[in-house]
Amino acid sequence: MESIEEKLAGMFKERISEWKKSQTGQKSGYEYERSFAEMMREIEEEVFKELTSTEITNKNKKKL
Repeated sequence: MESIEEKLAGMFKERISEWKKSQTGQKSGYEYERSFAEMMREIEEEVFKELTSTEITNKNKKKL
């Protein structure tokens, strides 16, 4: 059985690899940095969700 650390390490490696492939031919430093920050934010949310079994909620989001 895979430990949570191994699972997260595999997920992180996969996400970094996908991001690097998506940046092939990238000319804009701004877009490169923006996409990196977005990918890291998504990884942060996934790690938090895995470790706590809860979702991150945005307290500033409008309620329907």
